[in-house]
Amino acid sequence: MSLYRRAWTMQLTEGSEAAYEAAHAEIWPELREQMTDSGIVRFFLYRSGTTIFAFQERAQPFDSTTAPPSDITRRWWRKMAPLMETTGDDQQPIHTVLREVFALEPTTENDT
Repeated sequence: MSLYRRAWTMQLTEGSEAAYEAAHAEIWPELREQMTDSGIVRFFLYRSGTTIFAFQERAQPFDSTTAPPSDITRRWWRKMAPLMETTGDDQQPIHTVLREVFALEPTTENDT
């Protein structure tokens, strides 16, 4: 199965690191379900200081155009807004998309 991946960074406001981690330790079940339903098979967040690195993999390609954010997503963004840099009325986290430079892919004997 081919997986499609994407990565990006986001910025926390100084002093919000612990609150950000606590929020994700108790992520809403309906948000997890929405991610799974959208085809995401892996989603990782890493933190270095106030920089968040996000990485997702999914079974279907990420579209170049996206649907409007769901009510659940907008609610999560509003919850996170005091902790990070955001933009717009929806308070979407400002993110910088990263370009993949290298990937070590596992192979199997049956690959051709």
